[in-house]
Amino acid sequence: MAVQERGAWDVAWEAALDELELSLEESERLLRATPQDAAAAELVVRQDGTSVSVWTPPSLATPLPAQMLERAEGLLARQAELIGQTMAAMSRTRLDIEMVSRVSGAPRSGRSVGAVYLDVRA
Repeated sequence: MAVQERGAWDVAWEAALDELELSLEESERLLRATPQDAAAAELVVRQDGTSVSVWTPPSLATPLPAQMLERAEGLLARQAELIGQTMAAMSRTRLDIEMVSRVSGAPRSGRSVGAVYLDVRA
């Protein structure tokens, strides 16, 4: 493979790792967000105004360059940690929903019972 062609593939791999890292940063930000510090629109749009897109693995015809292996392994470890954090957050949310439904008396189906009014003037 020519040096120029290898340089182009290195750039493509670097861009793929950059995109994966941005996706991880976005997921981490969304996981940390609370209703108090983020409006609903900010949860689906990045701070720079671009929309969140799903990361897809690149289709590159060359293997990962050796000098990028450490970075790729770090991103893989970070991704595994984020998956664990997301699973824990989902479990906490499921428990919170169950607790709220017990306290409120709402059925577990997720449908609201509807408003109940008491006319105290009668």
